Amino acid sequence: MGKSRFLKLLFLGVSLCFLVSALLLPIMTLFSRVFFSNGSFIGIKNFQKYFSSPGVASSVSHSFSVSLITTVIVLFIAFWYVYALERSSIRGKGIYRWIAMLPLFAPSMTHGIALIYLFGAKGIITSGFFGALPWLNFEFPLYGKWGIVFAEAIYVFPAVYLMLSVAFKTVDYRLYEAAEVMGTSSVKQFFTITLPGVKFGIISAFFSAFTMVFTDFGAPKVVGGNYNLLATDIFKQVIGQQNITMGAVVGMLLIIPSVIAFIADRLISRRNSAVDSKARPYIIKENKGRDIVLAFFTASVSFIILGIFVTILFAALVKRWPYDLSLTLQWFKIKTLGKSVMEIYRDTIFVAMLSAVMGTIITIIASYISERGRDFKPLRTAVRFLSLIPLALPGLVVGLSYILHFNDKDNPLNFIYGTFFILILANVLHFYSVPFQTITGSMKQLDREYENLSESLGMPWYHVFFRVILPMSKTAIIESFSYFFVNSMMTVSAVTFLYTTKTKVASVEMIDRYDAGDISTAAAVAVLIILTNIIFKFTLEKLKSMKHRYIKKRMEKIKINNPI
Repeated sequence: MGKSRFLKLLFLGVSLCFLVSALLLPIMTLFSRVFFSNGSFIGIKNFQKYFSSPGVASSVSHSFSVSLITTVIVLFIAFWYVYALERSSIRGKGIYRWIAMLPLFAPSMTHGIALIYLFGAKGIITSGFFGALPWLNFEFPLYGKWGIVFAEAIYVFPAVYLMLSVAFKTVDYRLYEAAEVMGTSSVKQFFTITLPGVKFGIISAFFSAFTMVFTDFGAPKVVGGNYNLLATDIFKQVIGQQNITMGAVVGMLLIIPSVIAFIADRLISRRNSAVDSKARPYIIKENKGRDIVLAFFTASVSFIILGIFVTILFAALVKRWPYDLSLTLQWFKIKTLGKSVMEIYRDTIFVAMLSAVMGTIITIIASYISERGRDFKPLRTAVRFLSLIPLALPGLVVGLSYILHFNDKDNPLNFIYGTFFILILANVLHFYSVPFQTITGSMKQLDREYENLSESLGMPWYHVFFRVILPMSKTAIIESFSYFFVNSMMTVSAVTFLYTTKTKVASVEMIDRYDAGDISTAAAVAVLIILTNIIFKFTLEKLKSMKHRYIKKRMEKIKINNPI
């Protein structure tokens, strides 16, 4: 075997070793815990035991009810929000787009904490701005179904917004031109062109939003009260009752909607994969009445989102809510079990950065070898298949499977249990599929003649990989790095079962401080996470903008010096 072929096999080996050890074996351990007992197959007995417990039926119905209601509400709001940005001439579109993305930078329990400060017993709205505006007094049924719906709606809004934005951009303007020539009214165009044009995006967004709500743990933990959901049941079974087997059963139930959503998304992607290269972008025409209505709607939605984040910032800086509203930084200095909030924050950045670096490197290797490799086809197919599975795994399931697998004394990797590395590994696996698809999609667009030319010149494939493929995939790689970092900063579900007092991260500290009744410190931790993610994302966008301006100037200079 030549050096070039050996290195390809090495790339495949690295990818497969990661996917087998971080994905396949832990999930198999989870399955064995559910369907086997003392080495004997017991079928669905554990499920029967779980469903025979009081309150289980309500947890299942509550999970479906909350997920469905939240998804319908968010789809409606996000649709008109995107419609306003893509089909009207309202001002401030750039600001509105940034505001729509804000919830992406915060853990889901952040929105629940903000709602407590707004609608709790001593909340801003509940108290009529502390008695200053009593006519604004409004009591909201915060703890329970509607509190969860409100918090989850904010949590999933950015994802639905992004998916619908892409769908709107793919609708061909030539269809509208033809409709106008035929005298079709604007209302009829909406129902015969716009809605059919974005229907696949709506369906895909529906499944994604439903799954996100169904499997989320943070928001229900904060504002759920006694309203049980499957996501909170798994936490109670594992942490509260130390019943890992029943926790594994609930974890299996959480996988079901994720798998359905994954399959639906694959089918939709295949049917909606073709894009007409001659399609024209939508041309917005003047309509003041439409713009006024949509501007008011968009501003209202943005005001609610901004209100949540301003409230969290306020909560983190107030000395003693609601009795002493003077500003302080004391909540950023609290110590728990020998570690201060800032030390936990430092460890969180460490975990997020290493997760991003390790995840990006592994994803690049897997994407290249599965998409542009030619040898070892069965192994490449296995890498491609396994790389998509994490998309259907809720974070709670990842964390629970890691407990069962890596805490086993017979596991040769048992030494990573209780260390930062297991948190990093869980993060990489949990968020692996989206970067894999992003980088693979970018590499798929590159001409395969690069490899053909290198072979004809006798140049090793890895020279092309480092000198051509990587530089031309830079944008996708940076986006994937950003995705790993931002999500690793704020995830709680994948790591909530895996941390120790020495390896606690910020999102877990938020849950612990909330459980201890110290909501101000939880808000302070949330502020640190949000600011870090916003600064990180803003810096990356600025660097990309500077690079584009530099390239543009170089191209203009070349044209001036070399006129045709």
